[in-house]
Amino acid sequence: MTEQGKSGELWMWGLTASIVVFIAFFVGFAIWTFQDDVELVYDNYYEKDVVFEQQIKRIGRTEALSFKPTIKYRPDKQTLQLNYPLAMGHTPTEGTVLIFRPADLHEDRLFPLDLAGDSLQIIRLPDMLPGLWRVKLSWTSGGQEYYLEKPLMIKGKR
Repeated sequence: MTEQGKSGELWMWGLTASIVVFIAFFVGFAIWTFQDDVELVYDNYYEKDVVFEQQIKRIGRTEALSFKPTIKYRPDKQTLQLNYPLAMGHTPTEGTVLIFRPADLHEDRLFPLDLAGDSLQIIRLPDMLPGLWRVKLSWTSGGQEYYLEKPLMIKGKR
């Protein structure tokens, strides 16, 4: 066999080996990806979409208010003061305040709407850990639902 025939044979085997390795890689990759259980769709995705749409409407109604709720944390008194707007002359009738800690879900605190007067709510918060919290207000006023979420940073004691 000539020198030229041997190099042609090596080239053919090299190309065949490359194609086999390429196919084996993609078959292995496909098997690996199909074994990973990723659930991107809920069983009741339509109901989840409806709930999400309602939440968007609550946020939109809150954004349309001329006066938004104010949230003040008083570290000296360890209280959270919430002032709800009187939407079109209506006093908030029901709702919740969720004080959410992203770093530790076991620290979350849920309070019902309990007004002192027409629009003021004071919540005692002893022993708040320093760090980021989120205050999530959800209330009903005049038959309309509203929602507001604000960050709250609690500073450590010096």
